[in-house]
Amino acid sequence: MATVETVLSSIFSTIPELHSGQLGLLSGVLVGILYWHGHRQSSLALLTAFYLLALGVVPAPQRGLAVVQYKPWYFCSFLILASLTTIGTRVVWTRVSGPNQPRVPEVGSRDV
Repeated sequence: MATVETVLSSIFSTIPELHSGQLGLLSGVLVGILYWHGHRQSSLALLTAFYLLALGVVPAPQRGLAVVQYKPWYFCSFLILASLTTIGTRVVWTRVSGPNQPRVPEVGSRDV
């Protein structure tokens, strides 16, 4: 009888689309974390670089990018989806949390 471990290991060792999607997801999370911590231009530059590397526009060694360039659709989809989700979460978080400065009472008003 097959265990969960053997089934998952066989799936992840034989399907390159899953590897490409996983790498895209992790890369998108990395871009989002950089954006979240205030490195906005760097994160968008990294997003562009990942995207162009996956499509093969930027020359790179084929050995390291074989899985990504085999099925770039999966990598690019998860990269964009994870990046936009994290960046969107950051924008919503900033709007909901409001300003970080405490309210200062106006001059002449009395707190009773």
